[in-house]
Amino acid sequence: MSPERAEAALAASMARLVEGTGQLSGLTVCYGTPTDCAQRYTGLRQEVRLNNGQLESAPLPLNDRTIHDLASLTKLYTLVSVLQLLEAGALRLEDSIHKLDPRFDSLRGCTLADCLSYRQSLQTPQRVDAQADAAAAQAMVFRTYARPVAGERLYSDMNALVLKYVVEAVSGLSFAGYLAQAVFRHAGLKETWARVPPERLPDCMNYNHEHQVVMGRHQLLSDMPPGQPHDPKARLLRTGDDPLSGHAGLFATAKDVCRFAQALLAGRLVRPATLLKVGINRTGYLLQDGSYRQFLGWLCFAKSPVQRFSEVPEWMGLRAFGLSGYTGNHLAMDPETGVFDLMLGNRCHNRLSLVSPEGEAAALGLDELGVGSVPWPDGRRVRSSFRYIRRKDQLVHNPVRDCLIARGWLASPWL
Repeated sequence: MSPERAEAALAASMARLVEGTGQLSGLTVCYGTPTDCAQRYTGLRQEVRLNNGQLESAPLPLNDRTIHDLASLTKLYTLVSVLQLLEAGALRLEDSIHKLDPRFDSLRGCTLADCLSYRQSLQTPQRVDAQADAAAAQAMVFRTYARPVAGERLYSDMNALVLKYVVEAVSGLSFAGYLAQAVFRHAGLKETWARVPPERLPDCMNYNHEHQVVMGRHQLLSDMPPGQPHDPKARLLRTGDDPLSGHAGLFATAKDVCRFAQALLAGRLVRPATLLKVGINRTGYLLQDGSYRQFLGWLCFAKSPVQRFSEVPEWMGLRAFGLSGYTGNHLAMDPETGVFDLMLGNRCHNRLSLVSPEGEAAALGLDELGVGSVPWPDGRRVRSSFRYIRRKDQLVHNPVRDCLIARGWLASPWL
């Protein structure tokens, strides 16, 4: 397949997600190697705005200056910070979190390795995002305690949230300051921020006006203006002096995320041998009786033997790793083949993102993939992004693989 034909197929797949089924309002896809990358986008960074209590059409196109809320992809930047400090000998995997930051008094028995690998379940007495203000939310974070892991789903925001404070305690810098000095500068990042500059706010993707149906109640969430983190914990914890959490809150252009991925694959941020350890499965299993536990590496997902449970594209190797962000993002990297696959979508803006319980989706008129639109009490019909994740492999990751092969950036498995 020629590069032109592969690119055309990718463009058609992206159009199906955006203009076709309408599951995403906008989508940027990038892929590449340590030295080369390609990018394409389709759709809008904004469809509607609120005017006098009513949503009205206000389309703004995506472009290469669009700034994305990276959501949980922020965890990879937190991970890199921890790995750099490990390589420098400033901390050790066997150190307890309490030793590294005494404010975590209840994490005396939780090691850095436990925290990175989700080998203990980190919890707080009350929800962090239910606190009255940033000070109360931070105080709740420092009351984090560890319990034995249980169940299938181990992935959590809490591990990266805690590690942000460990980075600060060990480095003596604010987390945002550490990233600027040790990560952004070495990766050549010019358009990645904890707080988007005022003059660039018009370039921000709009994730506001998210629709949900919970227990039969229709909810419209319109409290997340562009430039504010979509994640409620990151939004509450954000202050003028402390703008960034470890689990979410970074903003960047697609080109800058590509630069980050390239720097990581090129060994400019951590050693190649260290990067090869990130995606090793440390938690997961699949038994004959069907029981399953998430396959997790260090602050990310490892390769899963069951693709429908996987955050790593099927065509990537055993040392690959991946992360998704709630807003519609995904980044996967394979340090053995030296390629990355980046998706920056928007499943929140002017979309039905959640149906709970899930069994009510069919009654709302959605198909098994969550495709369709639902009637809203004000007379509008709202398109659904619910379950869009089930189409990522078919419509994004596999076409990206074909583009990588067509450009000669990835060896074909069929030769």
